[in-house]
Amino acid sequence: MAKKRIFLLPGFGEDLSTYDPLLPYLKDYEVHHVDYSSALSKVPLWNTSGYAVVRHLLKEYDIQPEDKLIGHSTGGYFVFLIREMQGNEIAMISGFSDCAKVVPPLPYPWITSPLVTILGITKTEFSRNYMLKKIKGKPVAKPTMDAMMQMTHFSSIDLYKIVLILTFDEKPFSILPNPLRIHAKDDKLVRLPDEPYQEVKGGHFPLALDIQGVVSALRDFL
Repeated sequence: MAKKRIFLLPGFGEDLSTYDPLLPYLKDYEVHHVDYSSALSKVPLWNTSGYAVVRHLLKEYDIQPEDKLIGHSTGGYFVFLIREMQGNEIAMISGFSDCAKVVPPLPYPWITSPLVTILGITKTEFSRNYMLKKIKGKPVAKPTMDAMMQMTHFSSIDLYKIVLILTFDEKPFSILPNPLRIHAKDDKLVRLPDEPYQEVKGGHFPLALDIQGVVSALRDFL
């Protein structure tokens, strides 16, 4: 009997290692890691949106309605949009269905966020040091720095397209039941959802800092 497929979608600038702590708990599944680079390359700047990206992901990975999806952070937004299109069962870890929940790093984000991204500043040591000053000595420091280093493997134009999505996408209207949302109250990068959620620890990175809490929240989903 073939294993059921599960797709793992990482967050902004993250690579496939994001889900390494979760993989030992997915042995009953055929696991597929999703990379956004190919889909982003097919989306023109003038038509950049979350739905435009996920349409290409659906085609590229042949994601079917019966497949399960887990998304971290921005990946949570993408799996939410896929569910809206074809009804997949999803889990959103530190995710959001409204881009207004994303906490911008600088004032006037509709200007500053796209600008620092297209100029490549987001990937620089300056940006990493700026962020580290805010979180030095806290448990989230290491996973945050790991994620920011992973960001250097992305092209500035791909990151820019994702920032455009996070900055300008409007909240999707949904009539579907609330999906599984897993969130930490001390997440400083994505605000708490207004909808019911399963609480974990670890700030924005519970996969790295509270994997047992995440697995417990995923028990019925898996």
